[in-house]
Amino acid sequence: MSKRTTKPTDNEALDPDTIAKLGAALTRGALEPELSARMRARVMASVSAPATDVVRAAEGDWKTLLPGITVKTLRVDREQGTQTSLWRLAAGARIPRHPHSKDEECLVLEGEIVHESKLYGPGDYLYARAGVRHNEFTAPNGALLMIRSELLPSSWQLWLAAHWPG
Repeated sequence: MSKRTTKPTDNEALDPDTIAKLGAALTRGALEPELSARMRARVMASVSAPATDVVRAAEGDWKTLLPGITVKTLRVDREQGTQTSLWRLAAGARIPRHPHSKDEECLVLEGEIVHESKLYGPGDYLYARAGVRHNEFTAPNGALLMIRSELLPSSWQLWLAAHWPG
């Protein structure tokens, strides 16, 4: 038997009535659970998630972390144990000395922070490697930071409970 290498002509194509009759004659058979699961996994793997996650400025909750410091979570990666968040520091707020179990990235978006007698302003980027203990940060006139760090409040709550007065 030879394979057809050309498209069927209009005379050879099935008409809609014949297609409907063939469809009605088909019965749905039950698939084995394992086969069904494999097929579903293949279909789901081909469906891509949205390429962009968005958190609008007016969305999300600002939660108090320390006096004068509120945090809004933008993204959590539980597999990596990290999160990206915005930190709003009121004028005079301070982030006490603290350890890091994971790398931390900090981008100053607004205002200024002081760390080890150096002033950092909008656009300045600070990177702390895992294992580093930050000395105190202060925000003399307030600041807005974007920070990618270990999950909060993980070590912070325990540290704060032991070290923060009041």
